[in-house]
Amino acid sequence: MGEWKQMKSVTRKALLAVLGVFAFAAFCGSSLGDVVVNEVELGPPNNGTIWVELYNTGENAVDLTGWTIKVENKPWVGPIALSGSIEPKGFLVAEGKPSWVTNGNGTVYLLDAQGTVLDKTPEINDDRQNDFSYGRLPDGKNTNTKADFLYMKASKGQPNRLY
Repeated sequence: MGEWKQMKSVTRKALLAVLGVFAFAAFCGSSLGDVVVNEVELGPPNNGTIWVELYNTGENAVDLTGWTIKVENKPWVGPIALSGSIEPKGFLVAEGKPSWVTNGNGTVYLLDAQGTVLDKTPEINDDRQNDFSYGRLPDGKNTNTKADFLYMKASKGQPNRLY
């Protein structure tokens, strides 16, 4: 009988541990998927620096430590390392290097610390070097189609809107 109680106790602890792991994974998974590439400027005016705006659609802050934005215009790839966190319903702008010269075309990827692609834009063509960018309207809209992004007046770090 003592062995049965001991086995029952071990089984209960193992079950609680497994449930804890699943709960943690569910919590982290939903937070990770809440951050999207919200606006992209690959053709800034006056040979300015390209930038990418992230938006947190979720209800919790998300730690971006170890995350990367990858701007890809084959064969060229420009990585932007991220750190800090992004608040709920908040924006974070990450800039490329001033030395980066692009033709305004490319795809932008958001990768977590393990290198998993969490979000990406369709291929963007923004070679006009003006104050317009590609952005989601409304902010955070994510149907995983090209229709999520509109060419609009740039609103770096602010809500997107049509003027």
